[in-house]
Amino acid sequence: MVVGVDVTVVDRIASLLARNPRFAQRIYTEGEQRISAGKPERWATRWAAKEAVRKLCSSSGEAMPAYRDIEVVRRRGGPPRVHIRGEETPIALSLTHDGGLAIAVAVSRATGRSHPVALPDDLVLADRPEDGHKGTFGRVVVVAGSKAFTGAPRLAALGAARGGAGLVEVCVPEAIHAIVAAGCLEVMPTPLADAGTGTLHPNAVPALRERLRGADALVIGPGLGRSRDTVSALLELMPGLPCPAVVDADALNIVATSGFDWKLCGRTTVVTPHPAEMGRLAALSTEAVQADRIGTAEGYAQQHGVVVVLKGAGTVVAASGHPTHVDHHRVVALATGGTGDVLAGVIGSMLAQGLEPRDAAVAGVTIHAEAGQEVQARRGRAGALASDVIDALPAAQERLRQALEAATARR
Repeated sequence: MVVGVDVTVVDRIASLLARNPRFAQRIYTEGEQRISAGKPERWATRWAAKEAVRKLCSSSGEAMPAYRDIEVVRRRGGPPRVHIRGEETPIALSLTHDGGLAIAVAVSRATGRSHPVALPDDLVLADRPEDGHKGTFGRVVVVAGSKAFTGAPRLAALGAARGGAGLVEVCVPEAIHAIVAAGCLEVMPTPLADAGTGTLHPNAVPALRERLRGADALVIGPGLGRSRDTVSALLELMPGLPCPAVVDADALNIVATSGFDWKLCGRTTVVTPHPAEMGRLAALSTEAVQADRIGTAEGYAQQHGVVVVLKGAGTVVAASGHPTHVDHHRVVALATGGTGDVLAGVIGSMLAQGLEPRDAAVAGVTIHAEAGQEVQARRGRAGALASDVIDALPAAQERLRQALEAATARR
């Protein structure tokens, strides 16, 4: 059981409201403003409730929500309930006022984080200045999808958006643009000329080069397929990239069969293979990769000058000239289709926010695993979806950020 308690002076809140009318708009929801109008005790008890909920979240390791994200909802004939960002929570709330004081007690058995934060020694996260704007946090261009794989573009793009990128553009073949666009409210879907093939086509390369001029990171590969046109387009696009890239899925398979030289990209590239894809890249069996995951990743990174993220239990991040990072999360719930697309997007967002490629890979892997572990704790080891992981990303990153800030303050 986790408890948050707050006591506040009614006159203090009334004074704040009188001096600064905008205080109510910043702190209270529209519903709370309506029900509290002209009643100082209601303003004060709701302030105390918000403080109590924030203390509860902090004590349980959750990211503290903003004041206005917390809403006290009265139910006729029942106790008040707590909504956070519009969703009902299991938090029980008791409110009272007496002798000029407003008192709130928030109690929960289910709200707290169900596992300790695993904070790697080499974790670096991008700054999030309070005066930042969407341009501050970078632009990610995602190139993904084909007529056979219409979900991958959305998963990768939302992974980048939930990872904190300021702007995300998802570029897909024209034939699937309407399908992808229907599921993209927060990212920008762009159709690419595909000559009716429904796949990445050489006709799209000039437009893509133009889109990449203003990009801070490229994510390419999820759901592309391996048609002849796609192979030609990819090999034409990759040399001389103007921004760092995350290369995943079918883009890796195309490189493995074509003999493409990663150094032609011109920028350090992060590659994100699962064991079978790593085997194709390194000309090894999947069994051989799994028998020496660290050695395989380190060898390929050294030989080709890329950052390798070898996915799986104990994800390995290898980069020439840097210590090898092994993620120690064990999250079987992530063993489901689409979570790799999400990871590619998260790493792309870290690149766009200005992290060096190796740091971006470590940050993306850690945030993704932390989100997956929380999903597993809440939903179970089987049946989780990639979209569940996407929804868990912001709180996961905030937990890690707060733990990192606390560790830094202790030094």
